[in-house]
Amino acid sequence: MTKSELIFSEAKKYLGVKEINGPKSNPIITGWIKSAARWLNGDDSQTAWCGCFRGAIGLATGTGVPSSHYRAANWLSWGDKVKTIRDAIIGDTLVFKRPGGYHVGLFAGMDGQNILVLGGNQSNEVNISKHSTTILEGIRR
Repeated sequence: MTKSELIFSEAKKYLGVKEINGPKSNPIITGWIKSAARWLNGDDSQTAWCGCFRGAIGLATGTGVPSSHYRAANWLSWGDKVKTIRDAIIGDTLVFKRPGGYHVGLFAGMDGQNILVLGGNQSNEVNISKHSTTILEGIRR
């Protein structure tokens, strides 16, 4: 099993984990947030936690994390650069530009011109969703 496959396999275990509506937070997500930085707000509805999720997977698999891994953009410095989406393999780390910042997730395949991404904080849960290739900033392995 490659490191990317190991990362993807671990991340798949959390598919369906979602934020809790209202004032409570999901303790799993709060754990990911607090393991990234104790000072972060553990409220899953107030904290962008995609980088925390990706970091938890990196820590659990021993594949590592970049400095301040809660910041999605910092994943652009982790691992080795993959040139194009055509070179991506399942489990590679993807960073996307979005309004107000960045998003990090894992390559799960293609659906036409869209990238399938397994990630945290996608519609407030861990799921596989579609992202446009036009907002892809980088691929890391």
